[in-house]
Amino acid sequence: MVLFKDRTFGFWIGFMAACLMLVANIVFIILDYGDRTFSFVTFGLIIAGVLAELLVLIKNYYLAPLLSSICFGVALSMHLYLGFPTLSDVVNGVNFIGGNPQAVIIFGIAFLIGTVASLVSCFMNQSKSEGLVHTVNTSK
Repeated sequence: MVLFKDRTFGFWIGFMAACLMLVANIVFIILDYGDRTFSFVTFGLIIAGVLAELLVLIKNYYLAPLLSSICFGVALSMHLYLGFPTLSDVVNGVNFIGGNPQAVIIFGIAFLIGTVASLVSCFMNQSKSEGLVHTVNTSK
C-alpha cells in the first residue's frame, strides 16, 4: 500500500477513470466483438492508456497522465468514427451499414466519461510531494 500512500484527489480521479475504461473495454470485447463497431485499435489504445496510468502509479512520471488521456481520447474517437455510420442507419431508417446502435451509445458514453475524467486528472497533482522543491542548506 506504499504506492497509494502519498496520493491526491487528482490521482484518484485518473485511477478511477482508468478502472472504468478497463472494465468498459473488457465488456466491450465480450459483447461487441462480432459487431462492426468493434476495433482492435480502440481496444489496444484503452489498454495502453491503462498501462500509462499504471506508470503514474509506479514511477510518477510528469507526463504519464497526459499519455493516458491521449490514448483514451484517440480510442474514443476511433469508437465514434466506427459507430456513427451505425447511428446514421437508425436516423435514416435504413439498415445499410448495420451494427448495434445501443452498444455505440453505451460504450461511447462510458469511454467519454473515462476520457474526460482522465483529462481532468492531468491538470491536478498526482501526489502530495509533487511540486515541492527540496533545497539543501549549504551555508554554515
